This record gives sequence, C-alpha cells and structure tokens, in this order.
Amino acid sequence: MQKRQFAIISMTTFGYKPDPLRIVQLSISKLRGDYYEPIFTTNINPEERLPNYIQQRTGLTDTILLKAPTFSEVANTILEELENHILVGHNASFLHYALQSEFKYLGYSFKTPQLCTVRLAKKLIPNMTSYELPYLSGVLNIPYTASNTLNDDNAVAILFQRLILLDDDEMVISKFLEPKVEKEHIAPKNIAYQKLNALPNSPGIYKFQNKKGEVIYVGKAKDIKKRVLSHFYNTTEKEITLCDATFHIDFETTGSELIALLREADLIDKLDPPFNYIQKKSYVTYHIVPQKNRKGIIQLKIERRPFEHSPTEIFLKRGDAIKRLIELTEKFRLCPLQTGLKSKLGRCTHGEYNECDGVCTGEEEIGLYNFKVENALNYLNNENDNYVLFEKGRTKEERGFVLILHGVYQGYGFLDNSQSVSNLEHLKDMLNPKKHSYHTAKIISSYTKRNPWKIKPLENVG
Repeated sequence: MQKRQFAIISMTTFGYKPDPLRIVQLSISKLRGDYYEPIFTTNINPEERLPNYIQQRTGLTDTILLKAPTFSEVANTILEELENHILVGHNASFLHYALQSEFKYLGYSFKTPQLCTVRLAKKLIPNMTSYELPYLSGVLNIPYTASNTLNDDNAVAILFQRLILLDDDEMVISKFLEPKVEKEHIAPKNIAYQKLNALPNSPGIYKFQNKKGEVIYVGKAKDIKKRVLSHFYNTTEKEITLCDATFHIDFETTGSELIALLREADLIDKLDPPFNYIQKKSYVTYHIVPQKNRKGIIQLKIERRPFEHSPTEIFLKRGDAIKRLIELTEKFRLCPLQTGLKSKLGRCTHGEYNECDGVCTGEEEIGLYNFKVENALNYLNNENDNYVLFEKGRTKEERGFVLILHGVYQGYGFLDNSQSVSNLEHLKDMLNPKKHSYHTAKIISSYTKRNPWKIKPLENVG
C-alpha cells in the first residue's frame, strides 16, 4: 500500500442523476501515520435554495450556507488534495459523479481513479445482509452518525483500513484499480470509424441513414457517442443488420434527456423508421367524454379508445381518468350517478362526494345541470395543467423548456439565459411546436412523477 495514496471522501449532495448534483458538505481524509485524519472539511454554498429534506437530515439552512464558500472558491483546494491520489468512498462512482457535476458546472472536466468500499466489502466480506454504511458500521462496531459528514468520513476510513487488512497481497484492490479494457468494436462496414469517434458526448438524438439518405433508425441518448458506439459493439442479429444497413449518422444535441426523449418520439412518429418497432404498436388511452341520455342529461363517461391526436387531456391509466372525474364531480357539484361514479338507482347517496343538487330525482333543472357539465368540460380542456419544465440547455448560455397547456404537450424550445420570461407569449415565441402523442404524454407523465419540483406553473414563471 505504500506505493499508493488514498483520499477518502464523504459528502452531502442534493439533486438526482442524470441532472447536475450540488455538493453542500465535503470532507477529505488522508493517511497520517496509522490513521486516516480529516485534512479538509467544509460546507459549500450551492448558490440556490436548499431542499427541505436536506435541511431536516443535516440541520443545514440557507442562512448557514450563505456564509460558506462556493464550490468555485474551494475547487482548486480539492484538485490539489486529490492530485496523485485514488478517490476512496462508499459508492465512489456517485461521489465521483457529484464532483464531475460541480466541475462541469464551472466549465472544467474532472476524472480521477476511484475505489469503492461497497465493491471491496462485497468481495472481501461476502454474504452480508446489506452493504449500506450504517449496517456495516453496526456489524463491524464502527462509530457512525448518519447526519454528520465528518463521522461518515471517519466510518469509511475505518472500514477501508479493515478491508485492506483482509486483502492478502493487495490482490483485490490491485484488480479493482486495473484500467478498464475498452470493448472491442465491430468495424463499421460503411462508415469511417473516425466519424463515429467524433460524435459528441452530449444528450440528444441520433439518426441512422441508409445509402439513399433515408432514416432507418432514430434513437435518444444521454451520451450520443457512447450510445451510437454501443450499437456497433452489439453482436445480436438485429443490431448487426441495422449497422450493416447504415451509411451515415446524423445527430441533434438537446441539452437534456427529457427533450431528447420528446424529440425521439416526434421523429419516429414523423419518419416511421423501419428499425424502430416499439412506437409502431397501437396504444389505447382513456378519455372523459360527454353523452346525452334519453332525458337530455349530459353524462360524463370514461372511454377507452386507440390514441388519436387530440387537443384535450388524455389519460394513460383508467385510474388517472377516474381521479380527474372525481375532481370535476366535486368542483362543479355534478351528480355522481351521471358521471358514473355511482351506480345505485334513485337519488345518489352523499358523503363520499359533494352534495348532488338533485338532477337524479328531478329536483334540479336539466338545463341548469347541463350548464354545469359544460363548465366542467371547459375546465377540463382549458384550465388544467398549465406549466413549463425548465431543463439544461445545449450550451452553458441557454436553457431548454417544455411547455404543457391544458394537460397537452405543446413542444419545446431554448432560451438564452439572459432572457427574462414574463409571460406565456414570450415562451411561445421561442417554442418549437410538436405533436401531442401517446408517447409524449407518457414521457411527460413519468418525468413529472419522478421530478415534481421541476413543474413551474405558468403564473410563477418570471
């Protein structure tokens, strides 16, 4: 071990991959005699609001972090301390990614050798119930306090020392530190490998084209170059056939994976490439539709039908449509019998929904009730889910955005960071209009459920 120098790192971050992570606490320890001692520990001002869950877990506040240095102010110190050292940490790849995110935010690249104590422990202490740091600390009698980054650093240092003692002749550590061997690629038959190697390492979409220039496959990627090369590494019959038919590769950078997904769906729908199979299936969606009964009462019902482009809200699951129908029933005092939420004949029962005004028993005039239904439909189609999702831009000077009006995807665009957005018209001026489809609806629904904090209602945009 004398030939190698290790720097043990612990940190507190917020944000989620693949978006940039922000570091708010950082500790670096190095070997001092027989012990690893902290040589650099600091809070870091992320220059944005601190999420509540971080405040609750750590006791940090925006006021505390305002007094701390920014990452740019400690960046040189971090680089100096890590120079000629191997980064050691519990989930080291995540810690490395967090540092990469912060340095990339400043416009610099960062890469250093890393050694993960999770992987080491799995190899040297097999068959443990868990390899999370709290569990290992408890089993191995290592002092550990989850809310304290310094104690976390101490726990990793002690764990690492014990793992070293279990590694006879440094065999396991040496194996983990061996440079990764690049996959052997299949030499493209029709494309110069230099052209593939020149593709960008950025989020976006790529298009495989045949000899006539026709698009035969569209894909999206967080890293265009890496994803395209993976097609040529793949030896399945499908991939070999695709690569043999490809003579040219075009691409578009999008700045974010979300916009890449939406752009991919748009191009597949528009170009119908022969090697894209999944989006060619017929998909069904759920719609809330009006229908008059024999008495002239407008009833609302949920219909399941093949997706067709519609300017109104669609639902991917029946449960989502039912939730919206309940909302309309309560908000506009509709009759649960006429919206299909109740099936009992006679006057509908109360309790679960707001009180019905009696159209079901003739106490409410049908014309007045139908007017309420029309207002509900107008609300459904025109007043729900107006928001924007801001994303990373293609360059540091811009940001991307995705616009949703009345629950319907409108398209995406890019704004210069110097531009202020004061109203919807400003966004529409920069919008690249796109088609609302089953796939775009599914992409946006999945994204907003995973990232609810990214939803910016239009009245809050400014």
